[in-house]
Amino acid sequence: MDIALNHLRKAALYTAGVVSFVVGVVGVILPGLPATPFFLLSALCFKLAHDN
Repeated sequence: MDIALNHLRKAALYTAGVVSFVVGVVGVILPGLPATPFFLLSALCFKLAHDN
C-alpha cells in the first residue's frame, strides 16, 4: 500500500510540475502573468518528485 501511495505522490508532483511549467511559459508570452513563480514552483515539484 505504501508503494502505491508513493507512486501516486510522484505522479501528482510531476503533473503539478508540468502544469506550472506550462503556465510559466504562458506567463512569458502574456505580459500580465508573472512567469518566475510558476517556474520556481515547477522546479520544486520536480525536485520533490525526484527525491522520493
